[in-house]
Amino acid sequence: MAMIPIIPDLKLHTHQDKEGIYINSLIMKHKGNNYHLYASTKDFIYIFSESIALYALTINREHGTIGLNAYMSPEPFPINSFYMHSTKAIKDVFGPKWEQLPALDITMKLIDYLI
Repeated sequence: MAMIPIIPDLKLHTHQDKEGIYINSLIMKHKGNNYHLYASTKDFIYIFSESIALYALTINREHGTIGLNAYMSPEPFPINSFYMHSTKAIKDVFGPKWEQLPALDITMKLIDYLI
């Protein structure tokens, strides 16, 4: 089966108490299932589906980070994750023009690091 990009519904869950509003979770909804998505402000989020697996790629160019989370339907939490915490680490894997690579290409490469 081929990996295809999808655009699921995303829901931000918050909680308010006397100190302020807190973000509890970011939930990705797809085919009746809910998945806890790990992303932060200014992340670009790309979701791909392949059979019963979902892959959530987050890229934050400002902070120089990339994360890939793999989900197995219908489990709500990732079964595996891989993070790159610096621009140097990203360039070491993808080269100096990494920002020009399509999200699918980045995802396919990072899947090898999940195993």
